[in-house]
Amino acid sequence: RLSQADEAELASFPFSPAINADAAQRRGRTPFELSTGDHRRQQAALEARRRQSAAEAQAGVTFAPAINRVEGVESRLKVASEPESYLARVKQHMALKEQVTRCVREAEEARQMAQCTFAPQTHLPPAYVSRIARSMAAARSAREPEPAAKPEWR
Repeated sequence: RLSQADEAELASFPFSPAINADAAQRRGRTPFELSTGDHRRQQAALEARRRQSAAEAQAGVTFAPAINRVEGVESRLKVASEPESYLARVKQHMALKEQVTRCVREAEEARQMAQCTFAPQTHLPPAYVSRIARSMAAARSAREPEPAAKPEWR
């Protein structure tokens, strides 16, 4: 029961909700029901409306594809008939594709090089230059390599 001060305060409010007898007999809702429960109920109603909307949209769709089986014709991927070898077949296909690309690239490079007509004219060096180069190479190979000098740090 409310005290007289509380009743006077309630009487001062401009709005007083009308509660019917059925609502007055119900138990009060818990804070969980007021927060999380309401949210769950709203989400369930929203999902039901979405399902109903999708069903209504699909109701007007009458197309159903007719798939004809033709003997002797099979899919290129063969995923349904040979799923275990699919990755190996994909790798083989990629390798073949790379080989074809390489051949095409080499053919194009050869075609472009055929257009290049410049060929430099080279001559052998004089005999005395060749002798000097051979003797220098022999002297370099006969000499022991010098140990790497350590840098002097100060």
